Amino acid sequence: AVAGRVCHEGSDLTVEALVMSGTDNPKFTLSSVERLAFCAVLESVNGITKLPTCRTVGFTGFQVCGKTCSVFRGDYSVDHILYQMMREHVELTQVVLDHIYGEMQRLESNGGDFKCPEDPPQPAPDASCDAEVAGSDDPTTVHYDPQNDDGGCFLSRQSDNNCYDYGTDIATNTFAQPGRGSGQCAPTARPCVPNTCDDVKAAAVADGLEWIGTDLPTKLPEAGHYVSLHIWPQSNFHWLRMDADMYWSHKPGGSPVRNTDNNGDKIQDPAKADVSPWSTHCGYLLATP
Repeated sequence: AVAGRVCHEGSDLTVEALVMSGTDNPKFTLSSVERLAFCAVLESVNGITKLPTCRTVGFTGFQVCGKTCSVFRGDYSVDHILYQMMREHVELTQVVLDHIYGEMQRLESNGGDFKCPEDPPQPAPDASCDAEVAGSDDPTTVHYDPQNDDGGCFLSRQSDNNCYDYGTDIATNTFAQPGRGSGQCAPTARPCVPNTCDDVKAAAVADGLEWIGTDLPTKLPEAGHYVSLHIWPQSNFHWLRMDADMYWSHKPGGSPVRNTDNNGDKIQDPAKADVSPWSTHCGYLLATP
């Protein structure tokens, strides 16, 4: 009933495939005919239209927004009509399409990852996030704490900050791109540089980060904090951040900050964590906000 509310609000419906991390998600608006077709399918569904998932990065469902928003994943009829409509509206690589379709099939076949119940939404703090907010250079103060990190701006301005914002611990509210801060592309470019380890690493270094190498850091730095760079070949980049407890957290795109991988496990070694489809681990850099 709650999920079906979007069809009774009398507004246009926008669909967003929740899949990317560093750049924008595929997004489109349903035509009046498509809206009728989608709502007819949704009204016919009696079961759960949002199955639980352990996945934190990669495809986590279709978000449909009118006056309110609902996320759909795991119901065959709903997922498939949205998938087909997405293919009509948005040009995506076969790699991305295959990942989305494969994850749809996985959830439909296993009935959902019930070992990973969804966290209740956190209330957005009453914070002033209109200007850029940077974290501390003291590595002992870098914590997985979305309510308070950078004044709570990763929560109150969640959709405006991505994995690079969170990784560098600077809430720019601009969906930051490696290389943009150092003038390597236009302010609106997403992405700024080609999606390879070498290009994204070089862009981050130009932004002021320091390349550390491919060995897992075993202690906190004297200043700043470590970040880990991952690439989804032909698709997208993703960053993780080492916190003061030596565990790693991350913010997939405009989605909430998380401290687990796709298996629901806390992250001690990013190179071994399941952050698929970001299958290429490039190495570690030092960020000093």
